[in-house]
Amino acid sequence: MDFRKGGMYSMIRFENKIKLKIMGKSIIILIISSLVAVACNDKANGAKTEIPVKVDSSKMRKKEAVVVLDEVQHWMKKGVTKKLSTNKVNKEINPLMEKYQKLLEKMNKQDSTEIQNYRVKLINELIDLQIQQK
Repeated sequence: MDFRKGGMYSMIRFENKIKLKIMGKSIIILIISSLVAVACNDKANGAKTEIPVKVDSSKMRKKEAVVVLDEVQHWMKKGVTKKLSTNKVNKEINPLMEKYQKLLEKMNKQDSTEIQNYRVKLINELIDLQIQQK
């Protein structure tokens, strides 16, 4: 009996063709679903990285300048009250004032004016302290 012209052989071939079609469709569905998942994931990751972070560096510089001036004021009070020598006070203040000048250069005009006014206020306090010492 020749199986090529019908019979069992054709039945086996027919079942194999059906299985191949089903497997092919399954693979195509799997590929499409994975592509959709990857595309959605890329969009979600892209959305997360596109959010810009705004940092207001002018406020940070302004606060840092106030801290530097307060530290300078601390050393100056020690010098005015004669708790430290003038050389020691100058040695401590000079690097701080260089830092203050660099901060002042980076500030906008309004912040610079406010910080300068704060510095004048601190200087006036030192003058009052010096007058009290005499």
